[in-house]
Amino acid sequence: MLHPDYPFWSFVALLLVLLPLPWHLRARNIATLSLIFWLVLANIINLVNTFIWAEAYTNHNAIWCDISSRMLLLLNYSLPACSLAQMRRLESVASTRRSIISSRDRKKRMVEEISICLIAPCFFAALVYVVQGHRYDIIENIGCVTPIYMSIPGIIIRFAVPGVVAVTSLVFAVLSIRWFLIRRLQFQTILASSDSSLSIGRYFRLIALAVADSTVLLAYAIYGATSSTDTPMQPYKSWKYVHDNFSQYAQYPEELIGSVYPAFVANNIYAPIFYSIIFFMFFGFGEEAVTEYLALAMKSKALIGKIGLKRASSTQHSDMHFKLGSKVVPAGDDSVSLRGQANDSARRSTNDDEDRREDGPGVDMGNTRRGVAVTVERSIV
Repeated sequence: MLHPDYPFWSFVALLLVLLPLPWHLRARNIATLSLIFWLVLANIINLVNTFIWAEAYTNHNAIWCDISSRMLLLLNYSLPACSLAQMRRLESVASTRRSIISSRDRKKRMVEEISICLIAPCFFAALVYVVQGHRYDIIENIGCVTPIYMSIPGIIIRFAVPGVVAVTSLVFAVLSIRWFLIRRLQFQTILASSDSSLSIGRYFRLIALAVADSTVLLAYAIYGATSSTDTPMQPYKSWKYVHDNFSQYAQYPEELIGSVYPAFVANNIYAPIFYSIIFFMFFGFGEEAVTEYLALAMKSKALIGKIGLKRASSTQHSDMHFKLGSKVVPAGDDSVSLRGQANDSARRSTNDDEDRREDGPGVDMGNTRRGVAVTVERSIV
């Protein structure tokens, strides 16, 4: 494999995103869970693509190319959308516009967050079809990507829409910090009464994550829009003109891409990895994470202890051989009484032997063994 780091870092990023998942599931934060979902999906697709198209650019599976190229495109819309939904919620909590949150309000907020984090990115990814010149491109060592017909509508749909969403998310982040500065003395009480399971540390980590994601996406949108002007812009004459011979696909070896290849790698391979690392940096070392790690360590230690105890117990019993007619008596008071009975039996047996020696001459004593005689009750166990 020419680039073994591609699948390696995709796998590491996948693990980093999944580690904070349990406590986010308990918190039931739709925006954060949606962000985890999109990052996991992107890393899985990259992991598969970097294995399939390692040192190859042949058309292995057209259906997979359609799906994978569109899923990676979704990340450009889903990340700022999740940040926007998160910032709207934090700003609403900090502003205390609603002192009492009913079940109807919670359901409404859930529907709004699902619409922003899941439905809206799918809508914009489908809208890219308007400015998609042909079916897909296959790039060696990367996989399938969605081509964009470079025109004014293409720049708007591909770069301007994510940039606007990112700016809106940053505005809500500034408002959230403003509300905190205004109500910082009673802010802990506000969070406790907001039915949001938020602490001050978690509140600021969510803001920092949204600001980091939105800033990176905004910078990328500006860079993509400005660098696209270096290539000649095509006029968007008509739908038929743009989608003429749409079913064709292009194949590019790595050396043929030239100076543009690092941009493809950054956008399609390392962008999901970078976002995953940012997510883990904000949530993988918090108090919730440390608590979960300690709980997991204790459970693992208890499980290992149980397994070791069972093995030791089974080994101990396997060394004991029982025969038919033997009676197993547990240790305790009963064993003491049995030893006493055995001693009494031994005394009676000794006395009987002495009586037989006195009263019964002619008995052969050569085969008689002197010592303690123990009787064993015959029973089936």
